[in-house]
Amino acid sequence: MKLQAQKRSTYTFVIGMALFVVCLIYIPQWAHYAPSIRQSVPSSPYLTPWTVLFVSALSLALALVAAPVRVQHPVQAILSKALCVLVICFAAVFLLEYACGIRVPDLDIFFLPDASGQRVTLYAARPSPHSATTSLLFASALLIFQPDSGWRTRAFQICALAALVLPTVAGVGYLVGLLSPRSPRGLGLSLPAVVLYFMLGSGVLRLPFGSHIPKAVVARPEKGFRHWV
Repeated sequence: MKLQAQKRSTYTFVIGMALFVVCLIYIPQWAHYAPSIRQSVPSSPYLTPWTVLFVSALSLALALVAAPVRVQHPVQAILSKALCVLVICFAAVFLLEYACGIRVPDLDIFFLPDASGQRVTLYAARPSPHSATTSLLFASALLIFQPDSGWRTRAFQICALAALVLPTVAGVGYLVGLLSPRSPRGLGLSLPAVVLYFMLGSGVLRLPFGSHIPKAVVARPEKGFRHWV
């Protein structure tokens, strides 16, 4: 049982680090095709850099929590919670922007440089509402996670499963699109984003099973009385 828990913890750590590396590789590639994006739509059909930043931050937070070490350093938990808080704050800002129609242009100014020095379509680097909601739910799940608390574990599982609802709907839409001549529309998540969120979810859902490793119980000999015959 202890060996299975260690394997699950290692799997979660590997998933977190692998996603973090993939996201680091993707971010510099954005500059190559950013000038070709001339239209900003509510549900982006491409993988936006803010979505990748969300996934990278959550992946690093997941890897810090599931690091295969005997004694977890307090700094690991602090950094993990801090990354989750950052994702929640930015995701909440983007959702408020979509709800109110008021946007902060400086949030994605570094992702939209043009060859002429001008920015490409404003807000083109924004995550879709589906992506912001999914990231917020995953960040909330990791933020409240605590293996030794029953209600926190249940709340964590609810948030993690809720975070997978929108990627699942989008994934089913893409599968239906393969069988239909019409291309899927209005899914809110690009196919690469769906894959990233499913990989992140697979690591997050294994976290409670890999983090709680039962301690070995050492049997102590009972002290008996010396009986004299």
